[in-house]
Amino acid sequence: MNSNKLNLAIIFSLLVLFGAVYTPAQERVWSQAASEATAANQRGEYALAQTLYKEAIELQQKAVGDDNPAVAISLNNLAVFYQDQSKYPEAEQTYGLALAILDKDPSQNVSSALTLNNLAALYHDEGQDAKAEPLYARAIGIWEKSGKNQIANEAITVTALAGIYHSLNQDAKAEPLYLQAVKLWNEQGKSDSTEAADALFHLGEIYHARSNNADAAPMYAHALAIWERIGQVETPEAITAQGALGGIYRAAGKYAEAEPLLEQALKANEQKLGPDRLELADSLNNLALLYYCEAKYDAAEPLYRRALEIREKNLGSDDPAVVQTMQFYAALLRQQGRKTEARKLEAQAASAVIPHM
Repeated sequence: MNSNKLNLAIIFSLLVLFGAVYTPAQERVWSQAASEATAANQRGEYALAQTLYKEAIELQQKAVGDDNPAVAISLNNLAVFYQDQSKYPEAEQTYGLALAILDKDPSQNVSSALTLNNLAALYHDEGQDAKAEPLYARAIGIWEKSGKNQIANEAITVTALAGIYHSLNQDAKAEPLYLQAVKLWNEQGKSDSTEAADALFHLGEIYHARSNNADAAPMYAHALAIWERIGQVETPEAITAQGALGGIYRAAGKYAEAEPLLEQALKANEQKLGPDRLELADSLNNLALLYYCEAKYDAAEPLYRRALEIREKNLGSDDPAVVQTMQFYAALLRQQGRKTEARKLEAQAASAVIPHM
């Protein structure tokens, strides 16, 4: 489920701004129906919640007319309900109805942007990023003209669009958006928020993929500092950041900084992954290489052995990653004076490479 949906229920208290003609009694009736729908939803009574949401909208339509922005807000929130229930066709149709109303009134740009964001999030949930992209872009255009009051919503939408580009390996487009998101979170005084950490992490990924370790390291480090402060160091993103930053430090010869990161990443992966997962082999290999660089051969040896066993089981003995692990393991064995075992591994690696030459 996409986490970038924005709920408009809070705007019920601002209906007077829409210039709607209705009585307080009418508002109480539909507000009560909407509140009962929300309560039913929270209790897990989804069929009842759906019925009550629809009743609230019908009451609104009778009181203020079908094209009133207040009705659009209720439609948006019904669409959010549908989306949470994975009723995507109903959600799409209902978001469309809300937008059709809001787009008629230029003064409702903010509400339009919120609904555009939600419809884009729906398309992203459905794997239709080609449809989501222009909607996010349109919403961002509205946020940028809306001033500081909408910075938080702008940051959410910017991050969502950056995520689409990043998933498509279009990092030249994703990078400036993630940087913009970080700037926006900073302006909100949320430079240490989980949202900022996510953007920093993805910037680290982008820079690391370009071998720009000088820029990747501080992004990973800042993201990890945030996650550590709030106790989220065992999420997949945090584990990835630990491994990546540890590898960067190892390559730079900063072994003391690299060791706790790579050890933490391995420990977390051992707890979360199965014993034969390739991701676990990567963590084993990375820590083994660090120990080798530190001349901690006895600590490195069982890690290389386990990494080789996992990779051979999953990839076969001819795979380049398996051959490379054999070569590193053989080099380690030579450092331990175990030359016979080293030669055997070297011969295995050579026999795997020769047919491909």
